[in-house]
Amino acid sequence: MPNFFSAFTNDVFRPLATLLIPGAIGISTWFIALIWHFPKLRELVMQSHSDTGLILLLATIFAGMVFEDFGARWEVLLDGGADKRTDGEHTKNWWKYLRTAFKSDPVGRRYARALVLRLKFELGIACAMTSAGLGLIWLAVLGLNLSAVISLLVISALFTVWGLKEAKETHKVLSKTRAALLQGIEVVE
Repeated sequence: MPNFFSAFTNDVFRPLATLLIPGAIGISTWFIALIWHFPKLRELVMQSHSDTGLILLLATIFAGMVFEDFGARWEVLLDGGADKRTDGEHTKNWWKYLRTAFKSDPVGRRYARALVLRLKFELGIACAMTSAGLGLIWLAVLGLNLSAVISLLVISALFTVWGLKEAKETHKVLSKTRAALLQGIEVVE
């Protein structure tokens, strides 16, 4: 019997977690507002499901890439903070880590990869929720129930704050993990 979860390798899971999920969240409220505001567009969407799906997929990927870019800029700010806390050791370790070739694949490298994925997801979600929140404001202008908009804006804001806070903590752990990996690897037979 085939294993359903075997399809979710890192090659599939990484873009799903860092591009598609944040991208879909980020454009969702905007898409709803567009089809609500423009009746002709709503009609076109209802008639052309496959075309709409392709366009939404492309828009989701585009938005996800934009959010990932904003997240990378935020990560640079986190790097600056880490350098202040470590007297520049964070960036030195980062560049040394990039130049390091491991003969074996220590457990710590897999852990570091998982942390990078988590960091990118957290930053992507923070950006996506900000975008979704702005789309909610447009929906409020279009007439969506104000209490619903306020509730959803609070949820969006909470996810944004959560994403940024968790990204900061993940960044710290990732920095320590890279520094530890540079101390040398113990090979046990």
